[in-house]
Amino acid sequence: MELMGINQLLALIRREPEGSTLRARALRRCLDELIEVEIEWRLDYRHLNLGHHKVSPLAGMGEGRGEVTGRVDHVMEAAERYRHACRWRSMAQALLAHLTERQRMAVLLAGYAIPGQPWVRPVLGDRERIEAIKGGHRGLTLAQVRDAQLIVLQRLGWPAFGGWGAEEWSLRRADWSLAPTFSASRQRNRFRQWRPVSAREVFGTRKALERSAEKARARLLDVVSQQSEIAA
Repeated sequence: MELMGINQLLALIRREPEGSTLRARALRRCLDELIEVEIEWRLDYRHLNLGHHKVSPLAGMGEGRGEVTGRVDHVMEAAERYRHACRWRSMAQALLAHLTERQRMAVLLAGYAIPGQPWVRPVLGDRERIEAIKGGHRGLTLAQVRDAQLIVLQRLGWPAFGGWGAEEWSLRRADWSLAPTFSASRQRNRFRQWRPVSAREVFGTRKALERSAEKARARLLDVVSQQSEIAA
């Protein structure tokens, strides 16, 4: 099953009956593959879009003009506007849309860690590990990914401190009034946003990250089952 593609896994999910052990394994494997597709697209392929330019290197070819300012042909226009996205990436994007931002972060962070792929170069400290992560190294444990979550989340497309405070804010009616006396509690609430960097992490412990990822994956298994019927 580890060598099967997403299309084969979806066919296996459709063929096996509900409650089958093989179907449950195929669901988990297909979810892993879709998460990996999303991670690879965020890390690499989303940076490879060349953009659209009103110039064609094919127009005027063979006329001896030596210029590329002729009429834009539709083939080269389509090639220049090409993005490295595929059917499975669209499915992964729709899959993760069923999660909250915090759950989406947990699933991608858990999928980012590949403990069975150690780095050949020894990592001596935190600085070396940070440089390795920036260089694309993914042979990390879940605890190491949690420690470097701010850097990993930026590599996955979130801005600095992205997701901090997710699911903590609520829309409440605020009654404003002038306070004639100093209030220490009001001052503490006002300066809560200026907490240190370590307090701005989305997941405080490895267990919190693991628990959030498990809940999100359990929710996505039903969605993968529904997607297998649509992709038939």
